[in-house]
Amino acid sequence: MTPYRDPALEEELCVAGLDPRAAETAFGHLTGYLREPLEAIAKTYWEKKETEDVEAQKRAARAQTAAEVDAYYAQTPQYLYELSYWEATRDKQKWLEVLALACRRWGKERVLDFGGGVGGVTLHLRRRGIRCDHLDVPGNTRDYAGWRFKREGFEAEVLSALEPLPQERYDAVIAWDVFEHLFDLDEAVGRIAKTLKPGGWLISKSTFSPSEQHHIHLEKNFIYQAMPVWNELLHRHGLEFLGQLKPDPLSRLLEKAGIGNRPFGVRVVRRLKHGGNFIVHQKTNKE
Repeated sequence: MTPYRDPALEEELCVAGLDPRAAETAFGHLTGYLREPLEAIAKTYWEKKETEDVEAQKRAARAQTAAEVDAYYAQTPQYLYELSYWEATRDKQKWLEVLALACRRWGKERVLDFGGGVGGVTLHLRRRGIRCDHLDVPGNTRDYAGWRFKREGFEAEVLSALEPLPQERYDAVIAWDVFEHLFDLDEAVGRIAKTLKPGGWLISKSTFSPSEQHHIHLEKNFIYQAMPVWNELLHRHGLEFLGQLKPDPLSRLLEKAGIGNRPFGVRVVRRLKHGGNFIVHQKTNKE
């Protein structure tokens, strides 16, 4: 059966096409949780997106405290549909597998998804035998993620972004499209550094730039679009740049040839720049 498609959202997310199996799971979870047809969920999403949600995002963008920003993420219902749809795309499924391959190859046995939204990263890694916990602001989105973990039979720990993190617990922390939304990046990076074990990885992908669709890419963070500025912030917290995490050359070649969308292997390439790949920083033993 052809999965439901939302061309307008795909255009906004800059993706093309769904992974049928991922769509069946993500949309099945969403409709089961909200107890509505997907078409009705999408209709409500678009009605709110162009009215009350855009105004709520603008208020968060003008916020003077972290609590005001956090309140948006606690209350908004919009991410349930938007992030579920993104999870169902072929593009996100490819990058989820990049993360899984990296964790297996470099022995990252316990992972934290920092700002994990609807829980796609945690579910993907757990299905592949990698222990992953989930962190987000308490509220609608985190509640839904916790419901999904229970439905899938995973006892993933669901942590609050508003509470202290355990020290030196994780082999890797993943932060995917999170940092551009945070009010106090220095504080967030410090927390991540402390929860990583020595030699642990911060794996991040961020867009520190304005967005017509996302008014809460906070302006105060735009300076970090300059990679040396971003790298210096992480360096101050004992996180040293390793490189970009990306599919290996064979995976890229097969994708271009239309043979496969999923990577067969991954590599870390030392190149200091933002882009379409994950950036890896490693925790050192330096104070």
